[in-house]
Amino acid sequence: MNRMRKYGFIIAFVVLLIAPLAAHALRGVWHPIFVSGSTERIVIITPHAQDIRNEFRWAFADWHQKTYGYPVDLEYLTPGGTNDIRRELDLKYRALREANHGQLPPENQINIGIDLVWGGGDYYFNSQLKPLGILHPLNLDPHLLAEVFPQPALAGVKLYDQSKDPSGKLLPPQWVGVCLSSFGIIFNPDLYRSLNLPPPKTWSDLADPKLFASLSLADPTHSGTATVTYMTIIERAMADAETDFFNLPQNHNRPPAQLKASPEYQIALDAGWKNGMRQLLLIAANARYFTDSAAQPPNDVASGDAAAGMAIDFYGRVTEESVGPDRETFVAPRAATAITPDPIAILYGTHGKQLELAQHFVEFLLSPEGQQLWILKPGQPNGPRNRSLRRSPIRQSVYANRTGWADDLNYFTSASGFNQRADWLATQSELPPIWASAWIDQGDNLRNAYTTILAISDESRRAKLLADLSDLPITRADVTKEIATRKQIESDHTEDLDLWKARQRLAWSQRFADHYQRIATEAAAGEASVAGGQ
Repeated sequence: MNRMRKYGFIIAFVVLLIAPLAAHALRGVWHPIFVSGSTERIVIITPHAQDIRNEFRWAFADWHQKTYGYPVDLEYLTPGGTNDIRRELDLKYRALREANHGQLPPENQINIGIDLVWGGGDYYFNSQLKPLGILHPLNLDPHLLAEVFPQPALAGVKLYDQSKDPSGKLLPPQWVGVCLSSFGIIFNPDLYRSLNLPPPKTWSDLADPKLFASLSLADPTHSGTATVTYMTIIERAMADAETDFFNLPQNHNRPPAQLKASPEYQIALDAGWKNGMRQLLLIAANARYFTDSAAQPPNDVASGDAAAGMAIDFYGRVTEESVGPDRETFVAPRAATAITPDPIAILYGTHGKQLELAQHFVEFLLSPEGQQLWILKPGQPNGPRNRSLRRSPIRQSVYANRTGWADDLNYFTSASGFNQRADWLATQSELPPIWASAWIDQGDNLRNAYTTILAISDESRRAKLLADLSDLPITRADVTKEIATRKQIESDHTEDLDLWKARQRLAWSQRFADHYQRIATEAAAGEASVAGGQ
C-alpha cells in the first residue's frame, strides 16, 4: 500500500508538471496584424502585453513605409511567460536536432515559423536562450551600437550581448536591449490603511504577518519577471552581507581583492544568500496565491483582491495611471531593485527576406522613433495612439529632451551602485523550481506552520519560531552542486534531463514538507503545554 501511494504521488506530480505545459500550448495565441497594402510580415514570440504589441505594430508599419517604401505586417505568438516561451522554442529546435542526428540543420534549410523573440530580460536571454544555440547573430553597424550605447553597461549590467571568442575578440551580439526595466512593490493604499500598515518602502515590508493571505505573487517557474525580482531580494541581502564584511575592523586595511579571495568572504556571502531566502520565505508565506502571469498582480491589487505584490515597473505605473494611486501605487525600493535591459533577438533559421525584415525591426526598435514610443504620452509626435507604455528607453541620447514624456525618469542618472552581479547570479537558473517546491508544492504545509506560529501569544517564542520556519534546509552550496550535476547530465546525456528535474523537485518538496511539519508540530506542542498549564 505504501509503495502504491508513493508511486501514485510521483505520477500525480509528473501530471502536475505536464499539465501547465499542455495548457499553455493550447493557450498560445497568434495575433495577426493586417496592414493595408502590405504583403510582407514577420512573426514574433513575446511575453509583452497587448498595449505594447499594438503600439509597436502600428508604429513599425508606418516607419517601414517611410524608410523602405512599404509597410510590414506583424504576427505575435504569446504562449505565456518567458519560461513558457523558452519551453516552446526548446521543443521546436529539439525536434529539428533529433531529426538531424543531434545537430541543427543549416539555417537556410529550416523555418520554424517564428523570426524573433522579444522581451524577458538579459538574464533570461543569456542563461535560457543562448545556451540552446537558437539565436542568430545580429548584423548591426558598430557605429550604431556606439551611438545607441555610449556606455555599454549600466551599474555593471551589460546593455547588449558582449560575448567574445576564445581569442578575446568581441563577437556580433546575439541580443540587444531595447528598453530598461526595474522592479518594485505595488500596493493598495486603501487596504493598507484598513490593515493599519504604513506604505511599504522595501522588500522586507512584505513579510509583515499583517499581510497574511494578502499578497499576489507570480510563479517563478512561469514568470521571468518574478524570477528576477526574487533574485534581486537575495542579491540585496548578499550586498548587505558583503558591506558588513568589508566594514569589520580587521578588514579595514586589507585590499578588496584580497578580501574577496578569502574563505571568510564566501562565508559572508553564503550567510547573505541565506538571509535573502529567509525574506523570500516569509513573503511567500503571506501569498494569497501564485499566478502564472507577472501582469496579474497589479490587476489583483487594483481590484482589491490583494493588498500588495511585486511587479515590473511599467506594469505598476500603467495600472496606477489607469485606476488612480488610491487603488494601486508602485514603489521602487531604493538601492534594492535591479535595472536591466529588455532584449530582442533574431531566431536561428531566419533567413532570406525574413532575416532582412527582422533586422529592420531591430533597427526600428533602436531608432529615436522606436525609443520615444516607449515613454511619450499619447498624441505626441512619435508617441503611442492609445496610452503611454511608460517604459524607460535604452538609447541614452533621447533623454536630452523629455518634453511630452509620461514619466520624467532617467535610470542612467538615478541608478545606484546596487544592481545584479553576474558572479552572484550563478544560482538563479536552478532556483525557480526550488522556490516553487517550497512555496507552491508545499503551500498547504507552509501555511499550516505559519498560521500555527502566528497564533502563539508569547511574542519572543513566536519570533523564534518564525526565524526557525524561514531557516529553510538549503544552502547556496546545495544549489551550486545541483547546477553542476545538471550540467554534467546535459553534457554526457547519462539520463533523461526532464525526469531528473522532476525527481529533484520531488526531493526538494519532501525536504521542505518535513521542515514545515516539524516546525508546525513544535509550535502546536508548545501552545498545548502552555494551555495545559493554565
